[in-house]
Amino acid sequence: MSDELVELARRASALAVLRDGALDRRELQERLGVSRPTAHRFTRTFEDQGLVERSAGELSLTPMGAVIAESVAEFRETVETAQRVEPVFEIVSDADPTFVREAFGNATVTTAEPGDPYRGVRRFMSLVEDSERLRGVDPTAINPLHLDGLHARIVDGMETDAIFLPGVVESLLRSNPDRAREAFESGNLTLRVHDDLPFGLTLCDDRIGIGLYDDETGLLKTYIDTASPAAREWAEDVYADYRDESTLLSEHSELSELLPAEAETND
Repeated sequence: MSDELVELARRASALAVLRDGALDRRELQERLGVSRPTAHRFTRTFEDQGLVERSAGELSLTPMGAVIAESVAEFRETVETAQRVEPVFEIVSDADPTFVREAFGNATVTTAEPGDPYRGVRRFMSLVEDSERLRGVDPTAINPLHLDGLHARIVDGMETDAIFLPGVVESLLRSNPDRAREAFESGNLTLRVHDDLPFGLTLCDDRIGIGLYDDETGLLKTYIDTASPAAREWAEDVYADYRDESTLLSEHSELSELLPAEAETND
């Protein structure tokens, strides 16, 4: 990156202020919260570069300045978004900057903390409470602290279609036979089995979420959710791929025997 581009990035705030309309030097100084010499240096540099022009004592962006100001703002937003949702790149490794901005620019990022390891799970459950339909891909077992809550939502009518690893499905059904029977008998639960699930993905009514898990503990370490249409489209495609590659529990050669008899026709 040239020195000029670095300087533009550093002075992105000044360009952003001028995108809102013409200002005199004192107004620019006040809006930026900088000293008079600093404001003078900004305006002189921008004038020398042909980015601003002066008319009737006010500074405004030139046509070229407007284009560059928009580009610098997009660059800054992309960098800030990328830093905030860094875990996403473990999953969407080939994402282009525009997709990252559009899909995750306004995402909510919830990270586990030493004194509160279940922050991400609580965030997920808050979305489930308001959702009439839940689809998901999950590489780990359901957190026992929230199993009752999920069971209640399913029995109460939340249509749920979930994809798990074989071992997770087996553990879930063997450890919770009564809950499993009630959930399947409600007709609202469909379980599928997949052998390779590297991350978690949830699709609720209004938001989609990505879950990243700790390799050692299996706990959810980061949950990133968003309502953006771009992220929804991406999540729908990813979920469809895993669904197509998965096996219905009722058709699984080894695990289907764990299904309650009444549920085999509902799965």
